[in-house]
Amino acid sequence: IIEVFDESGSLVTEEMSWLTETIDFSSIEHDDGMLIALDNEYVCVSNWGACKSRSGVYNSKQTYQSTFLLSYDPEFETELKCLGGCEEVAEVCKKIVVTRDYELLDRLLPVVEAKEKSKFDVKSCQILLQMLMKSRKNTASRVALVSKIIAGLSSSVEPDELLFDTIIEAVEKLGHDKLGDAIEVLLNDVVRKRTKDIGFFLKRMEFALKLNKRVEGGGGGLNYLEAATNDLSSYAPIKLKNSACAAAVSTILDMISTYNETDLSNVVEACLNFFHRGTAYQYLQTMLDRTHLLKQLLATNRFGSLQSSLAEFAADFARRTTSFTRYDVKAKLEGEGKDMFIQAAAFLIEFGTQNDFDRFGKLSIMYLDLFSIFINAVLDTSGQELLRDILNKCLLQYSITDVDTSISSWTVKKPDEPDILPTPSLHVKKVFELYPNVVQTVDKDKRLPLHYAADSSTASFEVVMEVFKAYKHAASIRDPMTGLFPFQLAASNDNVESSFSLLLANPNLVSSGIKVSERKRKRSSSA
Repeated sequence: IIEVFDESGSLVTEEMSWLTETIDFSSIEHDDGMLIALDNEYVCVSNWGACKSRSGVYNSKQTYQSTFLLSYDPEFETELKCLGGCEEVAEVCKKIVVTRDYELLDRLLPVVEAKEKSKFDVKSCQILLQMLMKSRKNTASRVALVSKIIAGLSSSVEPDELLFDTIIEAVEKLGHDKLGDAIEVLLNDVVRKRTKDIGFFLKRMEFALKLNKRVEGGGGGLNYLEAATNDLSSYAPIKLKNSACAAAVSTILDMISTYNETDLSNVVEACLNFFHRGTAYQYLQTMLDRTHLLKQLLATNRFGSLQSSLAEFAADFARRTTSFTRYDVKAKLEGEGKDMFIQAAAFLIEFGTQNDFDRFGKLSIMYLDLFSIFINAVLDTSGQELLRDILNKCLLQYSITDVDTSISSWTVKKPDEPDILPTPSLHVKKVFELYPNVVQTVDKDKRLPLHYAADSSTASFEVVMEVFKAYKHAASIRDPMTGLFPFQLAASNDNVESSFSLLLANPNLVSSGIKVSERKRKRSSSA
């Protein structure tokens, strides 16, 4: 719209600026538009004026300019203004609430139903529902109006907590059987759900839980809860911002403290699955937020062992270690993220596989400064038991010189003197300095560090010997898992040099004969 003149020819463009939003120039052939039509595929109807310009070679755009007459009944100017969009509708809604003008509401609703551009915004929907809750109209009339108002919420917006609470109040007073269809229309709108993050669907889950708690018989809350958990899987993008994950974890924990665990089991399962599916896009802070959630879930003792979810997390955490920057990890270990990082490592040790241990071990020994901070943080946060398990499962299997390690960070440099290169087992020696008795300490499987070192196909001779020198008597102690001595474990993993050296420590193991238990003999002969 360039200019607007009234019936007397006076310029009223400013006074009637609402017309610029009301008039729809979309083609009636494609979008139920108001004005423009085509005589054929390319030319506007003859009364639309002459073409003023053309642009583009392919799919050319033609520009027309015309003076046209708009005729309307002034009594319906309110409806015409509302065709301009949500802002005009919102102004009319305020007027309806202030004046309690139900006749004006009846005039407004057909406009809202007819045009997406002219739907209710969240505030308008909420104040109209509140007005109807206080109305003296009969139940049937209120049900009809409430249903239309709920269904009239714009697809571009989602109810906030206040509007959801108002809808629940309406269900309490008028019955879910009467309003259920309108609520389903609102929740099933695909446009509203598309590309929304996890926080969007958690709000819907909370609405369903609250409805189930407040309305006798559930009011359909469990059905809405199931729909929201399914929608989380179908519509929410798995790529998360750190802030979105932290907010989601906070919301989940708030819900756990408020609602029944029976209703929440599906919510927790859906959220844990969602986080797992998005692992490829998650960085350190997101992984620590997931750690916090799992720790709190275990602490409630309301959701079982979470064995499957913890195993998935262990694999996810180990896989993502390659994406963690040196400085990010260091900042977490030296700051507020230390406890959660060590807790994540503890989950990995308890629920991970050897592949997970290998990945984590390689990251741990990448840089000397990071390694020192890490093992000190483990000892400070969780104690000797976790440090022992990390040594046994993640560190003994590798040498500093065998993996993609920053050798320079482990190298001793002195002015005017040659650099002192690290020994392959320097990382193991560092652990022994912090926890000297670790070599004599068995784990829950009654195994010693030497058993783990000798039983590894990737452990170097230097690492095995470092562990052996720290506690030589271990060479004469059978591995409780296999019944083999350390030299036999090393031989079974083709570490001939280590096997020979361990045997030399106690040749009597051969000369006196190695006893094999009757159980193992029977198993061997049956094989």
